[in-house]
Amino acid sequence: MYAYKEILTLDNPQQINLSQPLPFLKGKKVEILIIVEDDINETDYILQNKALMQQIALSQQTHQQQTGYQPTAEELHEIVGI
Repeated sequence: MYAYKEILTLDNPQQINLSQPLPFLKGKKVEILIIVEDDINETDYILQNKALMQQIALSQQTHQQQTGYQPTAEELHEIVGI
């Protein structure tokens, strides 16, 4: 599992430039969470979002128990090209 966090201000919403490249292989499936800062700060938004907090808790639990999603051999082949 890999987690990456960067806070940036968008000059052009159609193009996002990160300060460092992400360490993913081509074809890798990723989940992206984008939170737009308005009048509420990011931490308050997450803490007040019950569904998101439940999703984070479940994700932590399955990661610790190593019971999360496991790709099939075919999916692994598509990801790493072996």
